[in-house]
Amino acid sequence: MRRFGGNNMELLDGCHEGKHTPRLSEVKCPQCGRWVEVFVLMDGPAGRTGTLYTSEKCECGFVFPEGSFESEYERDL
Repeated sequence: MRRFGGNNMELLDGCHEGKHTPRLSEVKCPQCGRWVEVFVLMDGPAGRTGTLYTSEKCECGFVFPEGSFESEYERDL
């Protein structure tokens, strides 16, 4: 077995964090109808799953606030 450093766990660093990585999604701006890319939490603290990870601004000026639920907006499936 190949060893990395002095700890075999180094090989697995970050593997368990994959489910905490935000996913990229597209939602429709309710103001102008353009599609905007947003980052959504896939798994997080209770009540935070499916929420926007960061605030995003549409070209028209509408802001999708951080923490708002993706389900509030029309999604591109």
